[in-house]
Amino acid sequence: MITPEKQASSELTTADSVFLPVGFIDLEATLDGGQAFRWWRQQDGAYRGVVGRRVVTIIEADGGLLIRPADGKDSSGLGRSLSDYLGHDQDLDGFRARFADDPCLGPALRGYSGLRVLRQDPWECLFSFICSSTSNIPRIKLNVGAVAEMLGFLIGPDSHDVTFPEPEAIAECGEQFLRDLGLGFRAKYLVPAAEAVASGELNLSVLREAPYAEARNALTELHGVGEKVADCVLAFSLDKPESFIVDRHILRALHRWYDVPEKASLTYAANWARDYFGEHAALANQYMFHRERLARRATEWGGAHISRALPEDGR
Repeated sequence: MITPEKQASSELTTADSVFLPVGFIDLEATLDGGQAFRWWRQQDGAYRGVVGRRVVTIIEADGGLLIRPADGKDSSGLGRSLSDYLGHDQDLDGFRARFADDPCLGPALRGYSGLRVLRQDPWECLFSFICSSTSNIPRIKLNVGAVAEMLGFLIGPDSHDVTFPEPEAIAECGEQFLRDLGLGFRAKYLVPAAEAVASGELNLSVLREAPYAEARNALTELHGVGEKVADCVLAFSLDKPESFIVDRHILRALHRWYDVPEKASLTYAANWARDYFGEHAALANQYMFHRERLARRATEWGGAHISRALPEDGR
């Protein structure tokens, strides 16, 4: 039996839309939860963004997603590109079966079933997560969006409808240009990264096919790219499902649910998680992160946030 997540080839396409029968995908959690930074929520609940050189809107529909072009072109090719972007070939059935009774992931899977790990453009992903150092999601979106709107090509009617600039363009503009756009100290890391990618010294396409450890080592050779940033890029753009991203919130969750030492190093915790979660580490990471974030908001902010957390987390 073909599961909904594997039905991308059964998409229903018309000139002005594509329906992807991929089951439920939580667009807010997936597109606006810290994996990608150039999606904008619309008044009708749809999300508008740029994938490759196409501007699209995506909205949840019964049994899947409805995708519409927003750049004046027809919908040809959108089904395949969006299926790929949304990671339709992830082993969700195996993940759910393996961790159905897990003390942390089991409740998260039942409560937040629509999370996916994206497959983004590696260069934009690398740039975005170098920007993430000592930052937050709104600021990262502001920084990445500012650079795109200054250096990218306009491909739709809205100012956000721009391609992400090629590394050559960023390398040519230089560090001061990025500082003037508000990227601060991150500029001194972004320009060398752009130069490495533009010159071919760092071939991101090759890293997609390389083993995890080799790809991670190549990324961390860049100044400003530590283990956490590297694992973000590996998980969200380079097809490394064994990647696991650890910050202080995830470390706390690993201690709470799996008895990882409370004062373990982030490196130790990430290695432990990769061994434990294996090929499902990136998915496990996202479900754990989402559960912890909503629980933290329920505790700190209260109000409507309590209802968004799991019952056992929202009290």
